[in-house]
Amino acid sequence: MRGWAGWRRVVLPAAGVTAVAGIGYGLTRLSESDAAVNWAQLASVALGVFALVPPLVGTWRRRQPGGTSTIEQIDRAERVLRVLVHEQWREEIVMRDLDEPARLPVRWKISGLDVMDQDEHVEGLRLLRSWFGFGRVRFDGRTDRMPEMASRFRKLDRRRLVILGEAGMGKTTLAVLLLRELLKEPQPGDRIPVLLSMSGWDPAAEPVHRWLGRRLRENYPALRAPEFGPDAARGLVAYRRILPVLDGLDELPEAMRPRAVNALNAASKVDSLILTCRTAEYVTAVNLHDGVALAGAAVIEPRPVKSSDVVSYLRDRLAPGQRADWTGLLSALKADPDGPLPKALSTPLVVWLLHKVYVETRANPAPLCDAGRFPTAAAVTDHLLDNLVQASFAATSPDEDPTERHEHDHPFRPQRSWDPSEARRWLSFVARQMSEIGTRDFYWWHLHRAISRRWITLVGGVTVGLTVGVTVGLTSDAVVALRSPHEGSLRDALLFGLSGGPVGGLVGGLTGGLILERLKGYTLEPAYAKLRWRGSAGRLAVQLALGLVTVLPVGMIAAFALWRVAGISSQVDNLILYALVIGVIGGVTLGLNKWVTTPLTNDRPQGPLITLRRDLQLVYGRSLTFGLALGLAFGFAGTLVNGFSGLLHGAEAGIAFGLAGGVVFTLMFGFTGASSIYLVAVAMLRARGRIPLRLMSLLEDAHRVGLLRQVGPAYRFRHEKLQDRLAQLDGHDDRPEPK
Repeated sequence: MRGWAGWRRVVLPAAGVTAVAGIGYGLTRLSESDAAVNWAQLASVALGVFALVPPLVGTWRRRQPGGTSTIEQIDRAERVLRVLVHEQWREEIVMRDLDEPARLPVRWKISGLDVMDQDEHVEGLRLLRSWFGFGRVRFDGRTDRMPEMASRFRKLDRRRLVILGEAGMGKTTLAVLLLRELLKEPQPGDRIPVLLSMSGWDPAAEPVHRWLGRRLRENYPALRAPEFGPDAARGLVAYRRILPVLDGLDELPEAMRPRAVNALNAASKVDSLILTCRTAEYVTAVNLHDGVALAGAAVIEPRPVKSSDVVSYLRDRLAPGQRADWTGLLSALKADPDGPLPKALSTPLVVWLLHKVYVETRANPAPLCDAGRFPTAAAVTDHLLDNLVQASFAATSPDEDPTERHEHDHPFRPQRSWDPSEARRWLSFVARQMSEIGTRDFYWWHLHRAISRRWITLVGGVTVGLTVGVTVGLTSDAVVALRSPHEGSLRDALLFGLSGGPVGGLVGGLTGGLILERLKGYTLEPAYAKLRWRGSAGRLAVQLALGLVTVLPVGMIAAFALWRVAGISSQVDNLILYALVIGVIGGVTLGLNKWVTTPLTNDRPQGPLITLRRDLQLVYGRSLTFGLALGLAFGFAGTLVNGFSGLLHGAEAGIAFGLAGGVVFTLMFGFTGASSIYLVAVAMLRARGRIPLRLMSLLEDAHRVGLLRQVGPAYRFRHEKLQDRLAQLDGHDDRPEPK
């Protein structure tokens, strides 16, 4: 592979020049001398296509990390990553309502199950164990006393911790709070805690260190900035600078869980970590024939939430006008600890649901005490889940003045107003689609899976084909008409373009769509782009200079070949000028492409909305660049062509074909881009009434009100129970709202 990496720098440009020259020479042999304009058009189109080669090769190379960053570069990357993670979770914790001063206390203790490594491997030899043979590892703590838990974690020999618990017991919440506490006041030797979802990881196909490096690059694009070397993410993993907080071992297939634990045990570069998993799934993974406990890790479990703690938590959040309505419920929690309501409220999830559905909306909770209506704890939980979406959007009004956030009780209000019932229906559809493909992560570029691939291909092919056909047909005929001395030629040309362009374009578009359909394993991933002019003039100048140095020699050779076969001009000085212009155009095109796809050291983590915007920026930024390059090449060629000479005619042709080229490249890049496939899917699903046109805005507002959480470029429902319940409700919106 390295041999080819060196040779392709020479082979690809040479092949491009040879192809362009060969095509041009063959066309010249078959043509008449008075067809110079046609050859100029072909030459400009060839140049426009040739301009695509360097950026596409560069993009492919950027997706294949290689080389090693220096220690100094890794040190700088570590400092930047620590700031990025801290900023990311400071905002996310507020959105999840985890920053409350009087937090619900959840108590954690060492697990009594036989799922932990030997005590001396977890906490080292202690006096009682070494001399008298008794004494256990201790890891007691509470979520409202996180500094103590962080201190206890630091005392573990290998700083390895497994957080177990059933659904709704706060495993991820504890992991996030511990992550924040470790970031607050870092101690010497502390690594950067980075939370990553384990969903989708295949330890057999991707080793631990490679998977961690890839996820770091995806979630934190700043690590790909040139200042940090070729692969800072891999260096951070290799030099043990991060503490992986791996959320959701139970989300892997059952047969894969013991393999994942074994892979973590064998990973020499990952000696410290935090892992969350449901209790039953972890016990099964450890006890399978190829299973083993996470080496050197303390394993902790939660205790049920006390009714007295729930009563205190709710009382602290009731407004004076609400307390009378809550007297009966609070009394019932004390009087009947074994009733369905106290049992339901023994988990932090249901306590949070009760707060969102009844406390924040100021609804009367008296119906919850009706044992006939809610005979079991599961019935109470389902009722709260059924009404969570409506309550969250109804209780939190849109932010009318985002610049004055400090005047609001909640610092993150939705940006738009949504009908609560419609919002639940739309989120239910999203939840069902996620459940059907077996995932807890919603990636916007996977939305097209909710529609038949053939429908996506058909709609995309028709859209691209018709637009390209009409655009190119009208532009070509208009340019020809402008050169014609006959009256009415422009009208005839436009009519011909309107009739003939769609036919050819439709055929071409459908053909291209069918080709894409037949490509096996064709996957889409969002690309990176950052259009930031302020403060990046120097970086842009550097990239333009590199582009010129790289492309100018190749462009001049290609221009010479095209000049020879197209007969643009017989004067050598025109040849030199033409070659310089074409080389500069190609160099600027490459430089702009490199500039827009180069991450900055202060880039924010890759959230879902950011990835969509950047993919759209890259699609249309490249299209504009290549369209302008095509127009400039054709316009300059037109000023030198015999029979089409003159600056005015050349400029007219350049503008026309530049606009047409921009449309063509926009659609060609867009049809194969993640963001455009997403937009097609949104339009088709909106026509069916399944989602709103502003789906990402809805998801972002759902994130703001606490219904979703953000994990890198993916959205997740606040809890898997919420996703499962909404998936069941899809198409059944007849559940009663709280009275």
